[in-house]
Amino acid sequence: MRPKLREPIAVLGYGLEGKSTLRYLQNRGYREITVLDRVVPSEPLPADIHGRFGEDYLQGLQGIHTAIRSPGLRPLVSEIEAFKKQGGALTSQVEIALESLDRRRIIGVTGTLGKGTCCSLLSAMLIRGGVSHRLAGNIGLPPLDVVEDLKPDEWLLLELSSFQLSTLNQSPGVAVILRTTSEHLDWHASQAEYWDHKANLARHQGPKDLCVYFADTEGSAWIGSLGQGRKISFGQTGDMRLSEQGIEWPERGFQLHLDETQLLGAFNLENLASAATVALELGVSAENVCNAAKDFAPLEHRLEFVRNVDGISYYNDSYATRPEAALAAVRALRGKPLGLILGGSEKFADFTELAQGLASESHLSAIALIGHTAHRLETELRVAGAFNQSKYRICNSLEEALEFLRSEISSGSILLSPACASFGLFANYKERGYAFKRCVDSLPSDSRPGK
Repeated sequence: MRPKLREPIAVLGYGLEGKSTLRYLQNRGYREITVLDRVVPSEPLPADIHGRFGEDYLQGLQGIHTAIRSPGLRPLVSEIEAFKKQGGALTSQVEIALESLDRRRIIGVTGTLGKGTCCSLLSAMLIRGGVSHRLAGNIGLPPLDVVEDLKPDEWLLLELSSFQLSTLNQSPGVAVILRTTSEHLDWHASQAEYWDHKANLARHQGPKDLCVYFADTEGSAWIGSLGQGRKISFGQTGDMRLSEQGIEWPERGFQLHLDETQLLGAFNLENLASAATVALELGVSAENVCNAAKDFAPLEHRLEFVRNVDGISYYNDSYATRPEAALAAVRALRGKPLGLILGGSEKFADFTELAQGLASESHLSAIALIGHTAHRLETELRVAGAFNQSKYRICNSLEEALEFLRSEISSGSILLSPACASFGLFANYKERGYAFKRCVDSLPSDSRPGK
């Protein structure tokens, strides 16, 4: 039963999801639609669609009955609060999807780290097990692009950010809570607000629902404790147990070693554990779960091997926009000398633990700092003592960073794992990752500085 939306309707934000929302509304016969965005679109709006753009775009909410927001628009602003007080209804693509479908056949995945890999792994396991489903959400396909043609027997698997969860008033039948720490403090007022928004994934579950959560961090454990859903934990002491070598669920007779897969780093055990838990619960056999995990290739821009040149292996981890993700990637490449490209745009993340962690990694030989955060990172790393073992340079580009690291590393690995978003030097993490791969692909053999 698809919800009836009261017109006039505002589409808040006109990026990928906003354009999807407009298509959905037009396909369902809605005509009184206004598009609101701070940024003027590069292409004209469709005929008969009104628009208001610029700094005062939210003034266009006057006279609107229903507003469908895109994820990047913070709902806790004065204009939207005033809109709601005057009787306006605020909703989103995820909320419409939950109202349109049987929410018991929706799987939602959230967390600070690993959402894309977990969802992709789970999708591969479900495919191997013959469980019909569609994958959408933050991973790239807007939910409403799927809702229209989803078959009754298909599951909807959604990767969900805190932005998408912030106004959710019901929870999917299966909630997966990955490692949750802190993120997007340039958008959220505090870590507590960030956790609270993510908590909507499990908060509204009933006793027939399922919540799979990571037990080893405070944020994910707290979110996992909410709601009435049946609980299955994963972690060092969870139902699905993590060790240095792999994962096992003793009660189900299930085990999988990390070195049987193509994934690097202990952090990927969390992705394997969460995906395997859900797949097993949905009826996929242990054999199919393991075979899917063994065949799964790392996602692009996530500790992705690019090539080896002159005895140096290059890894693109541009998706690592958080300090803990970068530290995990550095630890995944222990054993050989490592050069690290670190830095990007400012999200006001706390670099203290990153700096202390990097200072204790003896294989880290050189660090190239880039972007707006370079000087703040330099200060934090110096205080932590990271430069006692690692040479460093503040660089103006990826090319300069690579040249510096190649002059310092004669063998081992060079890793792009920035711990920061990409804005300023690049439009997004994908553009940054592609730029890095182009630089690496253009390197001729025996081209290191000084050779």
